[in-house]
Amino acid sequence: MDQERVVEVWNPVSKRSGSGYLIGDDVVLTAHHIVAGVPLRGAVEVRQLDPEGGTDWMAAEPVWLPEAAASGVPPDMDGALLRITAPNWRPPETSAVRFGRVVGKHRLPCVGLGFPDAVTRPGRVRDTMPVRGHVDPLHGMKSRMTTVQVDEGIVPSRSGWRGSSGTGLLCGPYLIAVVTAEKSLAPGVLEAVPVSVLAELPGFEQTLYAHGVHFVTEDIDGAPPDPDDEPDCTPIAMPPPSSRQRLRKLLAPAATGTATTLALLALAPPSPSVTWPAGSALSGVLAGWGMDWFRGPRSAGDVRESAVRRLREAVRAEVGRRRRQLLGNDDKAINVTFVTLPQHGRNADKASPRGDFDGIARYLDALRPQRLVITGGPGSGKTLLAYELVHRLLARKHYDGPVPVPVDLSGWDTGVLFTDWFAARLGQEYLGGSETQARDLLASGRVMPVLDGLDEMDAADGERPRAVAAIAELNRFAGPLALTCRSEEYAGLSRAGQRLLDCATVRIERVRPVDGWRFLVERTVDRARLAELENDLCTAGTALGAVLSSPWMLTLASLASQTDAGAAKLLSFIGAPASDIRAREELRATLLEELIPSLCEPDPADRRRRYQAAAVSQWLRLLTASLRVGQAAPADGGGAVMPSRDLAIHTLWPVAGPRSARYAAAAVTVACWLPALLSLAVCLHRNHALPLLLALLTPAPLLSAWNARARYVEPRRILFRRLGSRLGWSRILLGATLGGVLMLPLTPVFGQGFALAAGAGSAAVFGFGLALSVRADIDRSHLMSVSVPTALLVTVGAGLLVGRLGDFIGLVAGCGAGAIGLAVGVPAGLRAARRNNGGEPDPDPPGVPTPLSPLRNDVTAGVVSGVVVAILTLYGTLCVEWLRVDWPLAVLTALACGVAAGPGFVAVTGRQYLGLLLATRGKLPWRLTAFLRWCHERGLLRSAGTVYQVRHDELLEWLRH
Repeated sequence: MDQERVVEVWNPVSKRSGSGYLIGDDVVLTAHHIVAGVPLRGAVEVRQLDPEGGTDWMAAEPVWLPEAAASGVPPDMDGALLRITAPNWRPPETSAVRFGRVVGKHRLPCVGLGFPDAVTRPGRVRDTMPVRGHVDPLHGMKSRMTTVQVDEGIVPSRSGWRGSSGTGLLCGPYLIAVVTAEKSLAPGVLEAVPVSVLAELPGFEQTLYAHGVHFVTEDIDGAPPDPDDEPDCTPIAMPPPSSRQRLRKLLAPAATGTATTLALLALAPPSPSVTWPAGSALSGVLAGWGMDWFRGPRSAGDVRESAVRRLREAVRAEVGRRRRQLLGNDDKAINVTFVTLPQHGRNADKASPRGDFDGIARYLDALRPQRLVITGGPGSGKTLLAYELVHRLLARKHYDGPVPVPVDLSGWDTGVLFTDWFAARLGQEYLGGSETQARDLLASGRVMPVLDGLDEMDAADGERPRAVAAIAELNRFAGPLALTCRSEEYAGLSRAGQRLLDCATVRIERVRPVDGWRFLVERTVDRARLAELENDLCTAGTALGAVLSSPWMLTLASLASQTDAGAAKLLSFIGAPASDIRAREELRATLLEELIPSLCEPDPADRRRRYQAAAVSQWLRLLTASLRVGQAAPADGGGAVMPSRDLAIHTLWPVAGPRSARYAAAAVTVACWLPALLSLAVCLHRNHALPLLLALLTPAPLLSAWNARARYVEPRRILFRRLGSRLGWSRILLGATLGGVLMLPLTPVFGQGFALAAGAGSAAVFGFGLALSVRADIDRSHLMSVSVPTALLVTVGAGLLVGRLGDFIGLVAGCGAGAIGLAVGVPAGLRAARRNNGGEPDPDPPGVPTPLSPLRNDVTAGVVSGVVVAILTLYGTLCVEWLRVDWPLAVLTALACGVAAGPGFVAVTGRQYLGLLLATRGKLPWRLTAFLRWCHERGLLRSAGTVYQVRHDELLEWLRH
């Protein structure tokens, strides 16, 4: 217990003293009979416990008495609240008091500290005596009083306990009752009135709230832990691995075994017997089995426990970073309360009726099963509460339960099983890409999904098919989990019979003034700046109290109060009534104006270039000017839309105007192609083959420039994992089909060599390009109907013009035909898919973990494509007879062709991004991606899958206006 909170009470009317416990900054809980005869707002005195005896008596007054609260209050309700009014009073700097209610049937140890008559010294000075014993919840159940059995230390006579009335009784960190009298049952038996019973009397809670006391009672059960009650980690029923997963698991062992067998056969003697091949085969089998054993997950033991430890540390670090962003680069969170909402059935057992941020981990511990739905209004702190749950669970010294892993739900394609999707995300984000290990941890019950944003899975208006499908999938998931959703959306789903079963549903309440004030005090570096703010904030009907009623606005206020100027602006609104709408709007605008300057303060640990507040505001205003709040803005004529609050790196071109960035991207495309065209012109002119350049290469830069000026482009990405999937293999076969279709008419006209080279080149580029880089829901029939004629036209034209130069021309023409076929056919396939409500980006594209990944993947795809083309060009200019040139010119030509094919043809998003920077001409930072990353780290932006979003709607409105 905190000894600094123990006080001695003196009643000048009855000339008697007693004990009390400081439960707030200036609020004391004591027994009513100690202050008998003193009316409300009358005069009493209190003295804080001081081991050195140097504490003076200070003035106080009763602010709540049971007889004044209601008539007919039972005499057992012997409690009172005092408020210290002395101007020189300084509250102790200790943690906030937590309140508890003893439940169950097991007794609990308790402790208190009072000033009884038994330890009165000469001069009527009372010393302290501890109350050490236990409380038994089965005693006094009808009277609802708490009985304390003192079973440790000195037990004075019955009269010796006089003066200990008002002693606060604590079970662990929880204040449960206040001692009122000694009972005549036996020596050392005291009676106490529970705090939870006092809270039922009129005005008790309201008085606490009015004077800055955070009051939430938590259930305390003294039942000893039973290791056989239920396992710490509940095994999860996982579906069997798919054929793709089993095939991927066998690839490495099969390759190892085959390589071993072939190596041994290659080393065979000239005339081996049957023993050598048999031994080689057996060695291959053993090598493959050994590789499988080495790669396979261990069902138990050090390997799994090591993975759990690594996962725990990774999640703890990531959640700590995200939590700090939400708290405005701080670690102090507001202690907002929540209430449990009873459903119509299938609720989790042992759910407390109320809770708060500080007790969210204990709230979840008591649930059976441990399944929780967190609801609340916009900006109420649902995501922060979810992160607070993860943070508090993993911050324990000894935590052996399932590791809570937060994941954003907005990217879940509900056509994929939840366990498969979550295992993929878990492996990708926290386990270094090991989906097998992720599935093992999930199946063994070592992971608790914490799913954020059920309400963000569908559009704000209309039906919610994805959310309904998600709830159905989650009801089939038997393990522990936590889920967040806005209150209105979840209530609508519940009314339609679509809600999470076997769970506790809580709703976050509005921030009480007392919690807001404590939050500001805990976050400020100079409490004196805000001393004048307390009364106005905690008074009903003020503009400050009305505005500072959400975690978002309180966070802004705490950031503003870090400087004298910001604190002065806050204090200027003292006295403004809540009915003054203009004052409330000005206060909101003031807080938003102070946000960016406070975040731009230099950080000694950050060595990066410091951003100026004025520049940050200007850049963010420019970036958000094209966003539309509350509605979707069409992005192209095909039906694709730009989300209202989303800042995607590949849809930022409207910042520079409707055309500037797109036409600048087309100019960048031409610039990428000019070196290749010039160097090839030199090579071909020396070999008298300049018409080849005009025939084969002119359409490519024109088509690339046309694509670069499109209003909506899909970022390229190379996904090697798709090569092992059914979709990847089907697209490779589709490319092979295209190659075969090309070879049939080309063979009788241009010869077998030219046709085979053209078909192979087209099949490789088209098939692998489609498999590795294009999203899943493209319309194949329209894709092929456009791609086949285009590829055939390119290869036939190349064959008629320069087919006589050899098979290398066929290979070049085939590769060009495959690339142009993709460039022409993919948009046609996407437009056809959009007409059937498809054609949108993959809901959860692999390899896109952050909003900057689309640009990074697009540039990577361009680099890989450029390297392939550079190697092919280098081979041609050094080895093909009619194209052979000196090696310096060959290297220069290969590099130029790599730039043209990669950044100049494939990486269209990268070109649009560069075009945006050129079109804005310094209005945006040249390192725009670094700036967006900084905004995300500072909490101005949040990440939602593959896009950034402005942290709050009010901030977005302020930036736009």
